[in-house]
Amino acid sequence: MANKSNLSFCFNILNRNGLEWYVNQYSIPTSLNPILPAKDMTIYPFVPGKIGVYTRMFDYHNYRLPLTKFLVKVLMFHEVHLSQMNPFGLAKIRKKNACCYSWITRSLKDWKDCFVLVDDRCVPSDMTWRLKRSRLPYPLPEDFEFNRDLYAALIKEAGRVQKFPEHILVMGRISTIWTEPEYYHTINGTERVTMGLKEALRLKSFDSTELDIRATRMPKGDPPYLTVVKENLYPIRDPVATTGQGGWTLALLHKRRM
Repeated sequence: MANKSNLSFCFNILNRNGLEWYVNQYSIPTSLNPILPAKDMTIYPFVPGKIGVYTRMFDYHNYRLPLTKFLVKVLMFHEVHLSQMNPFGLAKIRKKNACCYSWITRSLKDWKDCFVLVDDRCVPSDMTWRLKRSRLPYPLPEDFEFNRDLYAALIKEAGRVQKFPEHILVMGRISTIWTEPEYYHTINGTERVTMGLKEALRLKSFDSTELDIRATRMPKGDPPYLTVVKENLYPIRDPVATTGQGGWTLALLHKRRM
C-alpha cells in the first residue's frame, strides 16, 4: 500500500490523447466525468468530488469501472482507499474475486505517474484514506469463523497474475465490455471440452490455438448476461446537485491550481 508522503511527490504525466484512449479502450463510464489532471497535480490530496485512478490498474491488472462489490467490501473492511492501493495488491484481490489466489513474479515500474480523475461516486462516500498514524481496523467479530477448506482451496488454485482477455473478465462478472447481451462466453479447450472460469484461470496463456472461444445464447427466460454481471458491481451513486461535486471540468481544475 502506498503511503501519503510518497504519493504527494508523484505527478501525473498522462496527456489528453492518453486519457481518450483509456476512456474508449476500457469503457470508463462517461457518467463519472473522467478528466485529465493538471501536469503538476498529485493523486492526493483529492480534488473535491473526484478520486484518482491509476491507468496501470486497467491495462495490467484487470481493473474496471464500476468496481465489484467484493473489491469495495475488502477495501472498506481494511479502511484503505482505492487510490492508495498498489496495483499488485488490487490484482490479488481481483484474482480472488475470480475464485483464484495469486502470486507475483515481476515488478511494475512508474505506475504512479499516470492517472485519470473520475467522480468519487464510484466508491462509498465514507471510504477513508489510511495514514501511517491511522488506527488499525476493528477486530474480527466474535462470531467470525475461519473457513479452512476455502483457504486451502484458494492456495491450491494458485495461479500467475496476468492480463486477462476481456471475455475472461466478463465471465468473472468484473467487466461489462460485451456487445452481445443475449449471449455469454464459453471456452472449449483440448478435445472440445467446455471450461469453467476456474479451469480457464489455470491456463498459462490465452494465445493458444487450441482454445475455442464462443458466444452461447442465454437460455430462454434468463435475463441478459450483462444484467447478471451488473448485479456483481458496486452501484454508482447519484450525482450531488452542488458545485464542486462530480462535475469538475479541466478548466476549473487548472484555475484551482493557479
